Amino acid sequence: MILESIITCPHCGRQAIEQMPTDACRFFYNCTGCGERLKPKPGDCCVFCSYGSVPCPPVQEARISGAASCCGTAPSRKADWLADARTSALAWWIPHVAIFAALLAPVPMRVGIWIVAFGWMGTACVVNSRRCGRTHCRYTGPYYLAMTIVAPALGVAPVSIPLAGWFAIASAILLGGKLIWWATERAWGKFSPT
Repeated sequence: MILESIITCPHCGRQAIEQMPTDACRFFYNCTGCGERLKPKPGDCCVFCSYGSVPCPPVQEARISGAASCCGTAPSRKADWLADARTSALAWWIPHVAIFAALLAPVPMRVGIWIVAFGWMGTACVVNSRRCGRTHCRYTGPYYLAMTIVAPALGVAPVSIPLAGWFAIASAILLGGKLIWWATERAWGKFSPT
């Protein structure tokens, strides 16, 4: 957690390095350049979130943990489609099942189902990332959308891929998405600023 922030006065441009409290928000700041008393912008909890180079420690902690924050600009758990079982199933789990069920279909139909399923999941990730700032969705969205190019390439491969090979490819692609999910949220927290 970063405990120093550079506050920039919007009136005179003066910058000052300030220590941030870890257990509270600082509502007012008197500029050392022009003497203007700064207040948080609407939706922000403190002057560090409004004028600082780094948001306050409670907001930093909320971004890491995904918990509620003191600022109104913090990510909304309600907006996260993964928090709702029905939306999560529709956006990701049903396409997962469709990808494996398609293994029983002829190759052209299998490729078509995979293109739709990966496109659906990728689009859902991109939209969810924009809705709530879910970190991994910023990366899994483009990843799944890229798989819409891989799927047709597999269908026209010069060598016939056996069913076990298709199963291994489907498993590897879906596990790759889970690995991206785990790695990005471990590194940057559950939610990122949108």
